[in-house]
Formats: sequence, C-alpha cells, structure tokens
Amino acid sequence: MRIALGIVVAASAFALASWGTGAQAASSLEGAWNGTGTVTYKGSTDQVRCRVRYTKAGGASYTYTSTCATENGRYELVGKLSSSGGNRYTGSVESTSHKGAGRVLLIHNGGSLSVTVTSGIGTAKLSLRR
Repeated sequence: MRIALGIVVAASAFALASWGTGAQAASSLEGAWNGTGTVTYKGSTDQVRCRVRYTKAGGASYTYTSTCATENGRYELVGKLSSSGGNRYTGSVESTSHKGAGRVLLIHNGGSLSVTVTSGIGTAKLSLRR
C-alpha cells in the first residue's frame, strides 16, 4: 500500500509547510507550491497534503521535488515536466522513499495548478497554490 501511495502522490504533486519563494512571475511554475487532493488506489481514496518546489531546468522544462503526506505516511517524490503547449505540462514522477513511478499532467492557471498523476496502480488529483 505504501508503494502504491508513493507512486501516485505527486506533484509534487502536492500543505505541510510553505517554502519561501521570493518574487516569481505569475506565468512561471518556478518556486514553492502547497496543496491538497486525493489519492485513489485499490478501490480506496485517501486525502493527501503536499508541498512542491519547481526549479527551471531550461527552456519550458522544470524539475521538482515534493513531500506529500497521508494518514498512512510521508512520501518524498521527484520528477521532470516539460511544456506540452499552452498552460499544460507533462512529465514523470518517481518516489525517492518507495519504489515506483508514474506520469504527471499539470495545468497551470495563474496562481493555481491542477495536477493529475497516474500509474499502473492508481491516480492522484491535486490542487496547488503559491
């Protein structure tokens, strides 16, 4: 169960605490984001809280680190995102605290992010804000 949760929790997916951001452009993902959402796996749904830090990797690409928690534990995640056009980004997520990986779809709308993570064993849906 922890492996499944580690795989689908992302996005950084995704608020335990706020990380300092400094002034960031509204159009940039760069900086700290916090939020909540749900993780669904094996027919169960859990609430999740996450904090995510996006770092510009060049062009329209970003790397990120995140810490997410449910009542079942804490999960460290990393990944990469690239623009897929407009305000959409796609990429990968990998758990550094558990084995597993998944795919991420992120939609950036000003000061909010909508994040969907999928893997072979579950999904996560998160709403993040600065």
